[in-house]
Amino acid sequence: MAEAVGSDHIEIVRAVEADVARIAEIAASRGLDSADPSTATRDGFLVSNYTVDTYRARLATAEHFYVARKGGNVVGFLLAYSDRRIEPDEWLNYHIKTTLGSFLVIKQVCVEREAARLGVGSRLYQHVLEQWTISPVIAAVVSDPPNEASTLFHRKLGFEELTSLTPPDGRRRTVWVRRRAREAMLHVQYPVAVDLYKHEDTTNWHKLNNFFYITAGLAAATAFSLGEGSAEPEPLSRRLAIVLCVIGLGASVAFSQMLRFGRRYLQARKQAVMELEEYMAWHGGHRIVARRVGESGSGWLKSSPTGLIMALLPILVALCWLAMLGVLVAR
Repeated sequence: MAEAVGSDHIEIVRAVEADVARIAEIAASRGLDSADPSTATRDGFLVSNYTVDTYRARLATAEHFYVARKGGNVVGFLLAYSDRRIEPDEWLNYHIKTTLGSFLVIKQVCVEREAARLGVGSRLYQHVLEQWTISPVIAAVVSDPPNEASTLFHRKLGFEELTSLTPPDGRRRTVWVRRRAREAMLHVQYPVAVDLYKHEDTTNWHKLNNFFYITAGLAAATAFSLGEGSAEPEPLSRRLAIVLCVIGLGASVAFSQMLRFGRRYLQARKQAVMELEEYMAWHGGHRIVARRVGESGSGWLKSSPTGLIMALLPILVALCWLAMLGVLVAR
């Protein structure tokens, strides 16, 4: 079966025996050993060093082995297969299978230099992604040296960074994954995400309330130790007041950090809810938490100033404790 793509007469078709020599030639031209080190990172490269015999064997075993033809000439190819077809020496793929489960791996995608940046690689990918729906699709991108072209390519196609692993060959790989969204699962996850967001907000307010209780108690104890109406407190009372000021200062700094990171957690939870809403809005739902966030002058909806004020209040109290401590030490 062939797929005619666009007005430039590029076809995506299943690779056949007659294509193997050309596939090996394109792959060799993009190999890291033969690439210019100054441009390899930018233009992309391959490290597998497959031979003609390897490609010929994959014709019979790989579920997805396609070439892109332009005017009868092969200008690119894509090799992909499921976890059922991985070879015994594929350490990285075996590791992912035993750790995470089934997948389809995009083993190689390559386009000749003359056809670069014409969308050939994207079309090869889309041809596979439209057909494969039963499990996640992964691709391992070399990160030593960095393959910036491949990284940008996968991010553009909606892949997400999953993990980084170093196989026995010593070249570190970043594993990218693309999962098909499942509406029923999202409907379950959305209330959970909202509850986590609300929980984080409530926790921050509880932290602030506890801080005020502690501060009020320490302030009352400090005033009592100094003796109301006393012009000059006793040495023991002054030392006790100094200790209470130090405790108050430490508590203020500690709570400021707890509220600071609590605010970060809150923003992360809010972002997760907004991303779920964005997907559901595409399918006919409505934005609630993310409503009007993208409008001009509505940046405060994305990062509420209330959280910033909550984190700054303990710092203000810490300055008060510090001033009190300075007065007591100076006496």
